[in-house]
Amino acid sequence: TVLKLMFGLTVALIGMGTVFFALVLLVFFINLMSRATRLASAPKAAKAAAAPAGAAAAVDDGELPAVIAAAIEAWRGKGR
Repeated sequence: TVLKLMFGLTVALIGMGTVFFALVLLVFFINLMSRATRLASAPKAAKAAAAPAGAAAAVDDGELPAVIAAAIEAWRGKGR
């Protein structure tokens, strides 16, 4: 029975170690992808900030609530 207990503990420790290692790798890759997307979007954000806010921005600001309201009404109409 002691041998079975030791075997069970060994299998449990190997399993938990494998899961822990996989989770550490997952966190590492998520952080890596987060940095990569942040670096990739930085030049785009700088260009957008440098562009002057013109008449197109004013049209979009007024149009957005109307589009959202239309989408909500269309979604509510599906259930009826």
